[in-house]
Amino acid sequence: MRSRKSISAGIDVLADTSFLLPALGVDVEEEVLEAIRLFRYVRVHYLEVSLTEAVWKVMKLVPDNMIELVKLGIRSIRETYTLLTPPPQAMTEAMKIYRLGHRDYIDALHYTTAKELSIYFLTIDRVFIDFLKKESYPVKGVILTPQEFIDMVRE
Repeated sequence: MRSRKSISAGIDVLADTSFLLPALGVDVEEEVLEAIRLFRYVRVHYLEVSLTEAVWKVMKLVPDNMIELVKLGIRSIRETYTLLTPPPQAMTEAMKIYRLGHRDYIDALHYTTAKELSIYFLTIDRVFIDFLKKESYPVKGVILTPQEFIDMVRE
């Protein structure tokens, strides 16, 4: 039987903003934490815009006396995960999704970047997944919910 590490070593995952928040001192859902515990078995990627979005949330939730922890979290994310730059095609395709009615360009950019680069997009946003399905965008092989990610890594 192959080890979990050998099975998952070739998997690349683009993490949504929710998966960056714990490193910055923000509480998240348990399913997000469960997925993060398995990040050591895959290559995790992030977008700089996602880190910026996370800091926006931090400004509302984290007290001033924890700013040093936030700084350490930002460093940790940058040193542990791999930064991706969305290709031009992903950026313009995300505009189309936005104009179709999903009013979160960052969600759309994550999805289109993952799709364009043929990697998984890990998200907790089931409303966005439903929107993509309704608009006939492929989600199988592109998007993973935390539970699907956990199941895939544990196989």
